[in-house]
Amino acid sequence: MFSQSVRRPYRAAFACLCSLPASTAALATPTETTTLPTLNITATHDAPVAFAGVPSTTISRAQIDRLQATSVLSLLENTAGLNLVNQGGPGKLTNVSIWGAGASQTLVLVDGVRVGSLTSGQAYLENLPVAQIDHIEIVRGPRSGQYGADAMGGVIQIFTRQGQQGLHPDFSIGGGSRSTLTSSANLSGGTDHVDFSLGASHDQTGGFNSGWPYYPKEPDQDGYHNNAAQARLGYHADNGARIAAHWLGSNAWTDFDGSFQNQSRDRQQVFGLDGALMKLGPWQLRGTLGRSIDRLSSYENGAFASEFDSRRDTASLANDLTLGRGLLTLGADQSRDHVDSSTQYTVTDRRNDGLYAQYVNQIGPISLQTALRHDHNSQFGNANTGSIDLSWQLAPAWALTAGYGTGFRIPSFNDLYYPGYSNPNLRPERAHTTRIGANWTKDAWSSAITAFRTRSRDLIALDSHYIPQNIRRAEVIGAEWQLGWRPRGWIINASSTWLSTRDRSTGTSLPRQPKWSGRLDVDRQFGRWDAGLTVRGQTQTHEVNASQINNGFATADLRVSYRFGAQWHVEAKVTNLTNHVYQTAYGYNQAGRGGFLTLRYGR
Repeated sequence: MFSQSVRRPYRAAFACLCSLPASTAALATPTETTTLPTLNITATHDAPVAFAGVPSTTISRAQIDRLQATSVLSLLENTAGLNLVNQGGPGKLTNVSIWGAGASQTLVLVDGVRVGSLTSGQAYLENLPVAQIDHIEIVRGPRSGQYGADAMGGVIQIFTRQGQQGLHPDFSIGGGSRSTLTSSANLSGGTDHVDFSLGASHDQTGGFNSGWPYYPKEPDQDGYHNNAAQARLGYHADNGARIAAHWLGSNAWTDFDGSFQNQSRDRQQVFGLDGALMKLGPWQLRGTLGRSIDRLSSYENGAFASEFDSRRDTASLANDLTLGRGLLTLGADQSRDHVDSSTQYTVTDRRNDGLYAQYVNQIGPISLQTALRHDHNSQFGNANTGSIDLSWQLAPAWALTAGYGTGFRIPSFNDLYYPGYSNPNLRPERAHTTRIGANWTKDAWSSAITAFRTRSRDLIALDSHYIPQNIRRAEVIGAEWQLGWRPRGWIINASSTWLSTRDRSTGTSLPRQPKWSGRLDVDRQFGRWDAGLTVRGQTQTHEVNASQINNGFATADLRVSYRFGAQWHVEAKVTNLTNHVYQTAYGYNQAGRGGFLTLRYGR
């Protein structure tokens, strides 16, 4: 279930350990919800209704600040159901996997707009600026019945900062080990009907020699710079009508170790317009327009080597019809993909048209969500997908959950048309997933457990001549567990994931998937002081070449902050406290011990 196209030459593997990770769904401040799982709108395709029967996680801005997060990846590492492979530190290529599905089988949205490279077939989360993020929603399990292709493993949606009533400035400046410097400034606000947000950020680090000894000819420091900005303006009326425009852009320069390329510049932009008409009785119409651009230029010691440009335009309309306690959504969407690169592709354009229906209702103690979707792709013809999700409230503290869903993934332009290393006869990858679970909430305690099985076919893998073929069938059996405990002054969260993966054609386990992974977050407030600890880890994994093994690992981070005045904060953090040497991609080291100090103003 692990098919990936390569953006630049690499060998990636995963190193792992079993430690209870703090599920970010449970990472809540005392004013935040204490129910697992946290409700989010990504699970219902932006429909104005909540449904708790889907395994999901929400990471709030308050959690981002409390964890002193320096990247999106640091928020996702070893959280429930997720697995990350990083090629050597900030800005380096990172693959995100949900429930054993590959990075190309994970749909990534920014404010509802699909993002990612059309050539490699995956989104580059490593360059999304954490300073410009309001919150992140993660839905685990197939969502192709609502979103179509690429949502085989799940959906990660990133929401940029939004304005609230009043005027709210905030900024930060910090620095630390490896010549790291970060800064950001944001201004947001609003009135009864208008909201806005503006922000900019800069991140840079001198890096470290991440590729030694795999690339002994490049014993250099692999630095990273990223300038980013964000803007949003919205209007909402008392009758339910609304409209908003948003933009996010980043410009990242990365040094890395490679045989033919060792520098890259990645420019990403996301534009969006979304709105809804006034509600007329039980009916409301909403729609979106979006464009995402990913422009990756690669160099060798400053000399131009290649460029891959992706542009995706999307449009959607959804009709929400309230039927008693239920909500029926009938929607249509369209995407147009275009590739322009220094490498000549046989085909550079394709289009997808989709129709979907979603129904959400609560009948006594039973909550129900169903989705059906039909896609017509200009290259691959028709595809039908769907899902059903249930939640049964057995008692005030207990609920049982279950679900079934199907998913598919369309081969990337690299899979189909990269000169000399492609196969235009590839078929889409397909999968179906079943799951069952239980949620429990009692006073300061909350917990959730989910067991799942996914069976896939026509997965794309390279043959002995490095040509992609539909040759793989895979099975993933797994379980995830989350626990939150919030006694007075404390926020304690843990989660762990167990996976048993199998390539059904060879009988071997899937590469880069740890059997156990986990995370533990402990935070304590002492008046104006806050202190916290994060421990995360995973067991060993292997590469496609099973002899290439990454050992399991466990790391610990310490953090402390002091609040003075109304909104001033001084924050200090030590990462990889024990200076543990480990890798999550074969031949690429992770950062050693580091210390960082930040001055922040804001809520």
